Amino acid sequence: MQVHQAFRFALDPSPRVERALASHVGARRFVFNWGLALVKERLDARDRGETVAVPWTLPELRREWNQAKATVAPWWPENSKEAYSSGLESLARALQAWSKSRKGQRRGRRVAFLDSERKGGAENP
Repeated sequence: MQVHQAFRFALDPSPRVERALASHVGARRFVFNWGLALVKERLDARDRGETVAVPWTLPELRREWNQAKATVAPWWPENSKEAYSSGLESLARALQAWSKSRKGQRRGRRVAFLDSERKGGAENP
């Protein structure tokens, strides 16, 4: 007989830690939305006949972010690099899922093109 045990923890961060957590979550959301806007901009440019590279993979998105972060987010050093990496990784996975869905290589219903992330999640209008 196998016994499973679970633990439930509640976070009770100090106000300082709570601000830091909110800052990191906001940084993740910012970089996701920034990358999505960049991809949309480049796709539109490609539709107009321009020859531009569309960053689609995580390494390409990271390269673009590293070149632009000082100008688009001068506050970027305030947060861990992992917050930004997490947002870019999420964007790369979502772009890959959309691409596979569009080509019929993904099981399940077709996925619509991505939308910006909002504070509070998808339920928050």
